[in-house]
Amino acid sequence: MLLAVTGFVMIFLIIYLLLQSKVHPTPIFVVVPIVCAVVCGFDFTQIAEFMKTGVTTTMPVAVLFIFSIVYFSIMSEVGLFDPLVDFLVKHAGSNVVLVTVSTACIATIAHLDGALAATLLVTVPAMLPIYKKLHIRPVVLCVIIGAAMSIMNLLPWGGPVARVGVILDTDVNALWHTLIPLQIVGIIMVLFFAAFMGILEKRRGAGLHPTGKAAELDEDASSAHQISDEEAAALKRPKLFWFNLILTVGVIAMLCFTKIQLYAAFMIGLSLALIVNFPDPKMQGARIKAHAGEALGVPMILLASGVFLGVLTGTKMMDAMAETLVMLIPSVLGPYVHIIMGIFAVPIGMMLGTSPYFFGLLPLAIGVGEQYGISPENMSNAMLVGKNFAVLVTPHAATTFLCCGLAGVSIKQLLRFCAPWLWGLSIISLVFAIALGIVTI
Repeated sequence: MLLAVTGFVMIFLIIYLLLQSKVHPTPIFVVVPIVCAVVCGFDFTQIAEFMKTGVTTTMPVAVLFIFSIVYFSIMSEVGLFDPLVDFLVKHAGSNVVLVTVSTACIATIAHLDGALAATLLVTVPAMLPIYKKLHIRPVVLCVIIGAAMSIMNLLPWGGPVARVGVILDTDVNALWHTLIPLQIVGIIMVLFFAAFMGILEKRRGAGLHPTGKAAELDEDASSAHQISDEEAAALKRPKLFWFNLILTVGVIAMLCFTKIQLYAAFMIGLSLALIVNFPDPKMQGARIKAHAGEALGVPMILLASGVFLGVLTGTKMMDAMAETLVMLIPSVLGPYVHIIMGIFAVPIGMMLGTSPYFFGLLPLAIGVGEQYGISPENMSNAMLVGKNFAVLVTPHAATTFLCCGLAGVSIKQLLRFCAPWLWGLSIISLVFAIALGIVTI
């Protein structure tokens, strides 16, 4: 019981401190877990081993972020995205809705490979300049991408469905076939949601006025790194547009169609981009230095979050928390335990993370559900549908901080804005699943 209570206290305390923004996330993810592990009786040798295991887990994503953020920053500087921005702004004008719906379409297509990081790396850099030009808040970009990824994560090669297939010992394709109707309805729901978000942004003043001038820039839409117009113009490389486009397509192709590590693809891409666009070694160093702050800030947080993950799993707090969550449900609600788990899947998923949710909590929930006549498939479907919508708002997930870094928003802004919307969408999806007979009451 001590492990479970300490685990819940640790997670709530971390989320509270992140939302308060009075302390940088790095010490939060390091100090709080260490203190909690000491409270549970673990010595520093054990804690050091937990830290090593956790940091090893987050290291690849941290390295990915360092090289990807510098790569896309340089591609933006040399003008790769200018034609796309100009085209969409020209055809959208003040039609912010068209931009938000386009975002949903791009994110949906980009997530066909089932890789969260790749979807973010494709969609955010392409759309963020347009959002800034039309003064749409970057958090809107994040929530639309989060919604699209959530419904596309039902693909058989997506992580959640694969994990459920393992738990149920069933073919993932057969599992996916039962989810296809929900996925179709879900994609339509995401498009309507994107349009709705666009309408809300228009009411806030986003878009271009008839004069062609944009509305005043919001605080969280401001660029973290400002350079003068003269400096920006000097960095443009219009004659190298096709090279940069082919290089970027090649990097994305490596992400989607090869087994090469994601960070390795960006290492190669960044190296070629620097050599061709800036042959002068001093310029290469200057461009790397210009983006060093953005490129190193989030990786530090990612590595620090590895301490949290290592302590959470190494101390067995995660297992104790999963057992406690199932035990807290009153017996009178037993026949509806799958619906309850589905409704609260987002906040529970935010606390536990993907693998502990499916490999730790789901088997326990299935065992409890069977006592009340709920089939394993029914329980799994209910918990799967809801949990997917937490993929972008899990405070200790690497992709959450990757999104924050690419979009230039804080973890506080992301959680406060995106979590309520995505939780609402998860409940709507659960209702659709019930209506389609995928989840039965």
